[in-house]
Amino acid sequence: MIGRSWFVVRRSPERAQRGSRPELRRFETTGSCTPLRTLRAPTDHGRRVRAPRRSRSGLRRAAVILALLLALAPAGAQDPRQPAGIERYRNYLLTDPAPDPTGGAVRVTFLGTATLLFDDGETKLMTDGFLSRPPLRKVIGKIETDPKVVDAALEKAGATKLAALFVAHSHYDHAFDCAYVTRKTGAILYGSASTLNVGRGGDVPEERMVRFDYDKEYAFGKFTVKVLRARHSPAIRFLNDDLGQTIDRPLKQPASFKDYKEGGAYDFLIRHGPNAILVNAGGSYIEGSRDNVRADAVFVTTAMLGLQRPAFQTAFYDETIGKVRPKLVVPIHWDNFMTPLSDQLKPQFDPADAWDPMIRRLRADRIRFGVLQGYGRATLFVRGKE
Repeated sequence: MIGRSWFVVRRSPERAQRGSRPELRRFETTGSCTPLRTLRAPTDHGRRVRAPRRSRSGLRRAAVILALLLALAPAGAQDPRQPAGIERYRNYLLTDPAPDPTGGAVRVTFLGTATLLFDDGETKLMTDGFLSRPPLRKVIGKIETDPKVVDAALEKAGATKLAALFVAHSHYDHAFDCAYVTRKTGAILYGSASTLNVGRGGDVPEERMVRFDYDKEYAFGKFTVKVLRARHSPAIRFLNDDLGQTIDRPLKQPASFKDYKEGGAYDFLIRHGPNAILVNAGGSYIEGSRDNVRADAVFVTTAMLGLQRPAFQTAFYDETIGKVRPKLVVPIHWDNFMTPLSDQLKPQFDPADAWDPMIRRLRADRIRFGVLQGYGRATLFVRGKE
């Protein structure tokens, strides 16, 4: 139980002979007998005393820290017989040269979590724009965008100028950097009312923000982006148990990650000429909502998929991939986003729990499975290859 420990009053024979008061030693409920601190106590030795009650805010803070630690633990607890990271999926890595997109081709760059850069050689769009990726030691306190980190990532990705930034929902691992990225790149910020309050807190002018609507299409050059109703993956207590809650006023940094309420979840159907890409950023599904959606490629969130029951995984595949009938499926939001963006990202959880069942079904359905590392690129819709 979080926030509970016991104090045991003890007095050594030497102290008893000198008539000194006993020591009060604290022991954790894990059974460890290592004294954590010593206090003076005017009580009789041998008596068991309950630890002082912590404040409610202190208990909640401890719970959040523990939940974050538990969420990250599996990334470092993989079977030692397995190669580190995603090395065992090297045969699925999309490592073909990604030429400059021309003639209807679209180049997609993976920038960790659900941040994707779409480029047709004329227009560039981005989803989410989460690039700071603050470490755990900072996340448990107040956090703010790191301009140097974001600038370097945008420069390396070739994303210094964007037409639009679409944010899938307002949790910090999606919307945290959206205000800075919007201002830095000249983009228009598209998002929910909650996302726009993140933008306002980051001094994005009102004329550079658009509250998007379900099923509405927005055009940028040869791209169109349709906003689809979606659902977030099942909540985890203390981490993302705010599904449906909103950010109702401008959110200024530094702020707690818990201030970034979900604010509604959205997927994006990105069309380019006769081709389409579906971005599933929430890691869940709404039954029947993709019955009439078709896409050539699906970028699908697998962050928590491996933790779900087989029935959920089956339904998720049926609704997100089976009905959409893509030629290519690429997992996203699989990486440990409390580590810096690099070309050697490590998974948050062992990807086998989500990817292996998916690969088996994709193989049966004759759909290609591909993996992108950080800064990895894939050029889609190249003539003669589609």
